[in-house]
Amino acid sequence: MRVHTRNAGGVAASTEHQGETLRAKLSDWLHRYGLAECAGVSCALLASVTVRRVTGNGIAAAYGGALGESFGYSSVIILRDYLAAARGARAAGRLLGVRDAGKITVGLLAEFGPSAFLDTFVIRPFAMGVGMRLIGPRLGLIAGKFAADISFYLPVILLYERRKRIARKRIVRS
Repeated sequence: MRVHTRNAGGVAASTEHQGETLRAKLSDWLHRYGLAECAGVSCALLASVTVRRVTGNGIAAAYGGALGESFGYSSVIILRDYLAAARGARAAGRLLGVRDAGKITVGLLAEFGPSAFLDTFVIRPFAMGVGMRLIGPRLGLIAGKFAADISFYLPVILLYERRKRIARKRIVRS
């Protein structure tokens, strides 16, 4: 039997972690990032099309798409982690405090910080711009998005898995 808990940072910690299959990890990653990806793609398309119509500039549209995706994606991840922490605090008979918010923020910065800046301002706009130039505004944006996702998720997933290991150690100690 696998028991999942969520720490103050919203990271799932499993008491049965050894022997975790790739399928279980993929399911966990899909649960963690899937809805955020849907919001990110929607906001990327909306922002890119809007910026292109206003400016007529493909480079500006690529940056608009990258920033739109970052906004949509981040909004879902941040909201989900704060809501999970609030539910945990409520279950413990207390309100979500400043210390809890700080832990969530530090956890999110640890998970996404190293990749987010480079991704949002360099890799993603470049990949989206090249994609839009080669295969058109909508399909190119999506193709560039997927290309940028590869460089984004490699460190993000490694850091997420590290956060889960740390959370498991805390659960075992308590």
